[in-house]
Amino acid sequence: MLLSLVKFQRFKRIVVDGIRTNYKVTTHPIRKFSKSSTAMDAKYERQPNVLRKKLSNVVPGSVNLQVLGAGANGSPSAVYLFTDQSRYLFNCGEGTQRLAYEHKTRLSRLEQIFMTRNTWTSVGGLPGLALTIQDAGVRQLGVHGPPHLDTMLQSMRRFVMLKNLQMQNIDATTSQHFEDSILSVQSVVLRSEKQPEQSVISYICKLKPRPGALNLVKCVEHGVPPGPLLGQLKNGQDVELPGGKVVRSVDVTEPGETALSFVFIDVPSVDYLSALQAQAKEYKQLADSELTEVALVVHFSPAAMTEHADYRQFMAENFSQCTEHIYLNSPSNSFSGYAATHRIQYQLHQLAPLVFPLLAESLELQHNCPLKKTKLEEEEAKEELTGEESKKREQPKKDDQKQSLNQGVVPMTSFHLRPKKGLDRTLESKLTPEEYIKETHAVPGVTELLAKLKCDTKLSQESELATEGRSNYPRIIFLGTGSCIPNKTRNVSSILIQTAKEAFVLLDCGEGTHGQIVRLYGNERAKEIMLQLQAIYVSHLHADHHIGLIALLTERQQLAPEAPLLLLAPRQIEPWLQFYNRQIESIADSYTLVANGELLENPLRGEGVERLGIDSIGTCLVRHCPHAFGISLTLQAEHEGEPIKITYSGDTMPCEDLVELGRNSTVLIHEATMEDDLVEEARIKTHSTISQAIQQGRDMQAKHTILTHFSQRYAKCPRLPSNEDMQHVAIAFDNMQVTVDDLKEYEKLYPALMAMFAEYTEELEQRAVKRELKQERKRKLAQT
Repeated sequence: MLLSLVKFQRFKRIVVDGIRTNYKVTTHPIRKFSKSSTAMDAKYERQPNVLRKKLSNVVPGSVNLQVLGAGANGSPSAVYLFTDQSRYLFNCGEGTQRLAYEHKTRLSRLEQIFMTRNTWTSVGGLPGLALTIQDAGVRQLGVHGPPHLDTMLQSMRRFVMLKNLQMQNIDATTSQHFEDSILSVQSVVLRSEKQPEQSVISYICKLKPRPGALNLVKCVEHGVPPGPLLGQLKNGQDVELPGGKVVRSVDVTEPGETALSFVFIDVPSVDYLSALQAQAKEYKQLADSELTEVALVVHFSPAAMTEHADYRQFMAENFSQCTEHIYLNSPSNSFSGYAATHRIQYQLHQLAPLVFPLLAESLELQHNCPLKKTKLEEEEAKEELTGEESKKREQPKKDDQKQSLNQGVVPMTSFHLRPKKGLDRTLESKLTPEEYIKETHAVPGVTELLAKLKCDTKLSQESELATEGRSNYPRIIFLGTGSCIPNKTRNVSSILIQTAKEAFVLLDCGEGTHGQIVRLYGNERAKEIMLQLQAIYVSHLHADHHIGLIALLTERQQLAPEAPLLLLAPRQIEPWLQFYNRQIESIADSYTLVANGELLENPLRGEGVERLGIDSIGTCLVRHCPHAFGISLTLQAEHEGEPIKITYSGDTMPCEDLVELGRNSTVLIHEATMEDDLVEEARIKTHSTISQAIQQGRDMQAKHTILTHFSQRYAKCPRLPSNEDMQHVAIAFDNMQVTVDDLKEYEKLYPALMAMFAEYTEELEQRAVKRELKQERKRKLAQT
């Protein structure tokens, strides 16, 4: 017996995916997972089914809940739950995938999404997210939620092409229980008192308890040999020894941990309060159970509900004081989390404050106190305290944590469920303007170029005098300048045009457009703009050009229910809008649809557009996908004695019809997806290169050309042709705003702009050289 114990002591203690194991097993394949999930072998990323099989019976040692979006300033409310093995997402509003990209949240192992509602606030980010995770290699995804999620996804198939991703839709009102090796999720259905057919889902989640530590002596007493059987016993599995004896895990392990539970609650309005109160017994039993501890409640409910007296009373009566609460959509949640957007805006602001104004969100945050960070671990010295002293010190810690929650949460606020450390603010997203400005001036030569720029152009002046004598309208505001999917600095396509003092028109509206307006202008001014928004134009039905439409229509309808928007779009968008209106929520009264095709022969004129400060709106078919259009707006405003004409290409290859439509334009806004070396790739994808876009402007004799819709490989600045080719040409950035007068001086910004992004543009040049060498090798191989 003693000899066996000595042998056991020689086995080294290792960690398998965060799960402490007492012995080193030299022959068992579980050894491959001897580090945390962030260091998983690459082949298991490529073969998720292999990984899933390996870990199917392993209880994770690390379980963390992370706020992806806190519902602040146009950001979504979304929570990411990740363990050593699996990932789960709760709600997926517009902008979720962009926040995940920004904060390096890996979506490639996402397996289940749980929706509390089927309305756009909860599911608006699902189309874009599905396309992203499909490209990341995800092949199966479970989507749980209220009825009609499956038909909504089917309706999206027209513009969301999922060739490799299988989405299993689970109606949580009929299938109310989900369970895997990590947790169980119970759906709690809440139905509207006034409209019982409408339902929302809350979720009760219970972690599988982690088995206790393996007891060496008991293992030896039961005759368990060193090897893989030890790992199975450690993970809570009973094993059979070679002689036929069965050893139960509970007989050779210490008592396991208390199972933790956490709850997601969504009560959209007072119509659902009675349904919530009817579930009081279930929540009370959960809180009082000795088998589990309710560690956290996450509230998706809007602020108006979380502050309601009956709602607060329900929480106080059915959850203990030890339960923490995270309130998404709270007024205390002050930051959207899009820090990279602010970084580049502060840098560009040094160039031209008039063209690159600071976002209202950052100005508002400067007046708020920084969020307090919570200390998660006590020093070793505190262990020496007596029990009474420890209790006295522990109480202020809990009070600090609750006070910290009351101050609001932001993206990357985390809650550690296992090990149970509670709230963690150390990785929270935050703004550091001083650092952004310092970075700009640290680049050699930039400070001198900025000083020269202030002498050369009024665009670099911040005073009101800089705007004297300049026409204010039309004002062109770029809300999204990237293609396909959003990245940290470029959202997908959307251009806001202020055609008159109290009139706005929107050209395309990719995912997150409304949020971009809120962050740029602030909540109050954004509401004014939404009231003054008169028309939305959709160039074609690719998702990156119109997924933001539903959010805009619902917001506009809430603010001005009696004033429908003019919607100019391909007729083929109608089935999608009608489905959403019929099955999800009413939007039919929020718009009047005029099909783009109807304007091919008969441009829109008269009273319908005069109130927008526009004389006529014309369209043409362009060379991209079926039912893709370009548009031309002739405004009532004049510049240098001539009517102002703005032409927008949508997505297209070089197109003669667009040249004719935009003949003699004041401003051409043209897509420039690819750099010039990628002309063949641009042709295959039916897009334009930068030089092709510039040539389109010259062919139509446009006075100014603005390039936009850059491939996301050009996150900061595209690879541009020579300076001579860039005369009267501007490149667009998100949150850039220009007038016709501003465009006259834009090219003066290029020396400082190129110096500011010198390191980045050098990387682009190196990529181009490597690409050319690769192509040269292919050509030589083809010749031989």
